[in-house]
Amino acid sequence: MKEHILKRTILIVGFICMVSSCGLWNIHADTYKDGMITVKHEALPVKKDGRLIQFNHPYEMAGNVITNALSYIYYEERGLLKKKGSLRVFQDDEIKNLVPLIVQAFSVATPTQVVAVSSYSERMLLTDQQNYCILFISDHSLNIAFSRVHMFQTYNDSMSEKKRNIISKENPAKINHSRFWKLVPSSGQRLEPDHENWLVVDLSDEMYQQPVAQRVGTVDEKIKTGTSELDTRLKKLEERLSNTGVPKQLEPTSPAKELRSESKIKNKLTILRELVDDGVISEEDYDYKKAKMLREAMNDMSLKEQLREIKDLQSEGLITEEDYNEKKKELLDQF
Repeated sequence: MKEHILKRTILIVGFICMVSSCGLWNIHADTYKDGMITVKHEALPVKKDGRLIQFNHPYEMAGNVITNALSYIYYEERGLLKKKGSLRVFQDDEIKNLVPLIVQAFSVATPTQVVAVSSYSERMLLTDQQNYCILFISDHSLNIAFSRVHMFQTYNDSMSEKKRNIISKENPAKINHSRFWKLVPSSGQRLEPDHENWLVVDLSDEMYQQPVAQRVGTVDEKIKTGTSELDTRLKKLEERLSNTGVPKQLEPTSPAKELRSESKIKNKLTILRELVDDGVISEEDYDYKKAKMLREAMNDMSLKEQLREIKDLQSEGLITEEDYNEKKKELLDQF
């Protein structure tokens, strides 16, 4: 009996030595998932003024506070093809899934662990848009540092990303800007000095203490419910298009010829594009209507007609190359 206990003790000690020598004590098992959303603890070094930060963790985070904080995070795009104005980083359905996971992660995080968040925004066609950031409490303020904002991801990209994250830890606090975007502080927010990717949020600000306000839903929710404010705003545009906005064509000789000679989708998107350029409607309005047309307005067309239509829209610059490729794949998968 004593020999048996001695052997077990030797095995346990040996295992402890092996774990310690391999550095496996840094692994933390707390990972929270909801579909493609992942929230987990990471033992990452974060420095301010050259000194490592000790986080105020664990931290009891109220659901309405983190919901409001995520809802008021904005960014601006950079580059020649950038969208105008400030855009929300997190979408409403994304926030709804994130909040309980973040609250749980903060409640048990240690003073050396950040809360790492990998999430995906709404799918316009078949492509996801990924956000990756770390959150931590320091000096009783919420710090959020991003390394990716609305980065386009296909399914294969996301699978490769998961494999890469297993091998190495990503630390957004070690970067200070992106070539494609920059964060735009809202009320109660400021940028960490020399960082365009790192927000410091004063959670005591009245805006974050308010009950969660009812907000406009995502594009998917708007299309499903049909109660979007955008539908109301764009209804007048529909009337304009049906009355005077679309020039009359000669009587076609066949449905296919009618489609080629007068593309209602093309005419509508052309007018909507002009309204965006004139500042009458926003890029969000245009993207919403574009997504709805690509999903619903071509249902009565044949596969060949739909492929011809989206190719024409792409050549005219009314949809992006990514829109075209994803819609084409979707159509060919249905063949």
